[in-house]
Amino acid sequence: MKAIRSKNDCRKKFGIQWLFAVLIVHQCCWLVESQDYGNIAGQWKVQYGQNENLESLDLWTSAKEVVYITIYDVERPEDNEDLYFELHVENEKLAKVEEGRRVNLNDFQTADKWQGEVAIDGLHFGYTELYMKLVDPRSSRTERSAQSLELIVRRTKRIADNTLTFTSAAIALLMFINLGTVLDLKRLIGIFRRPIGPLLGFCCRYIIMPGLALGLAALMFKDNKRLQLAAFFTAITPSGGIANICNIFLRGNVNLSLATTTVNSILALGMLPLWVYLIGPVLYPEQTLDLPFIDLAVGCVGLCLALLVGVMLRTCIPKTTRFIFRFLKPFSVVLSLCLVALTVGLNYYIFGEITLLIFLLSLCLPLLGYVFSFILSKLLCRTATDSMTIAIETSVLNMTLPIVLLEYTMSQPMADMLIVVPITSALVSLCLVLIFYIVRRIFGWNRPVDQDCFDEKKFLVEN
Repeated sequence: MKAIRSKNDCRKKFGIQWLFAVLIVHQCCWLVESQDYGNIAGQWKVQYGQNENLESLDLWTSAKEVVYITIYDVERPEDNEDLYFELHVENEKLAKVEEGRRVNLNDFQTADKWQGEVAIDGLHFGYTELYMKLVDPRSSRTERSAQSLELIVRRTKRIADNTLTFTSAAIALLMFINLGTVLDLKRLIGIFRRPIGPLLGFCCRYIIMPGLALGLAALMFKDNKRLQLAAFFTAITPSGGIANICNIFLRGNVNLSLATTTVNSILALGMLPLWVYLIGPVLYPEQTLDLPFIDLAVGCVGLCLALLVGVMLRTCIPKTTRFIFRFLKPFSVVLSLCLVALTVGLNYYIFGEITLLIFLLSLCLPLLGYVFSFILSKLLCRTATDSMTIAIETSVLNMTLPIVLLEYTMSQPMADMLIVVPITSALVSLCLVLIFYIVRRIFGWNRPVDQDCFDEKKFLVEN
């Protein structure tokens, strides 16, 4: 036993000595690197800008910007005239300096100073830095300038970007008019007399989903508060018409689905400001987050009016309703695909920003949202159909509204960098629903199980 203990003690001492040696080597390397600047041509400096020293420069993608640069306080070595200065961009995927831009000592206007203009092209939105590097080809030594210029590359806006919101709103209104034709007023009144289902949908959307989003984002993006805010906006926005269409295909309770969507959309006018007031200073303390209240209010009114038009068509013109219903599923699929394709097509550039952690967040958020909301519904004695309906309403994520919120609250290019979260999450949630539908069809589970199920044949007979 004593021999074993002595061996363990020796191993511990050796491990501590090894760690101490690594720290000493690292410190020495740091000292060498920190003292390397100024050994080639003195304490030379760089100024960006002609009349004043610029700290940042705004660029646009597919555009060129000219920067006035001054190199000064250069100590020219007498025995080495081969030194030259080069301009570099930290991330060459975002911006690039004009080709062949090199400043030799012979190009200096005076012994220790050079002034000139350099063109920089914006390639991709994001943040990077421009810096100068001194190169000694004889000794292969290099020095990076102590001063750098922050480059803020913004995406060039297109006409299609401005029409995205209006086109998406028009498609959503058509979708809700179409869905309004299948509303059963008697069952809808019964749902609101005992509003357990809509209240469950409200709790799942505005309590469970924000909690899941904040927890997952804090775990995966511990040091990135902006991505946490994007995940929060993705989770707290109402699902929209696509969740209602998913419930039609999965034979859910369509009346409960539409009632939950309507209630959540109206209550978003109060819940979004409340959550932003509570969480905003924690996630994004640099500025006050403003919300587009007018856009939210107009969206709620438009949703209610579209459903009302659908109900009126069913009540006043039943023949038109039967005609619409016969094409309900294909028409709904076309509208949903148009909405998704339009949003993804105009924001195709975000797919280059997807990382493994973003994908894992996009997978876990709808999956856990479905599981928790389904379990909660069953614990409160809801039927299998109602539980699945509420779970679908909770797990199918909105794509358009989080983009609007991020573009309204964040400056560019940060907003363009963050919309990858809602778009990826929404696409993954739809893929999960599609897989769920295929599995139900394969095993014969996609059939009516109680009176709340949506049954096409029964609907046609009743009408």
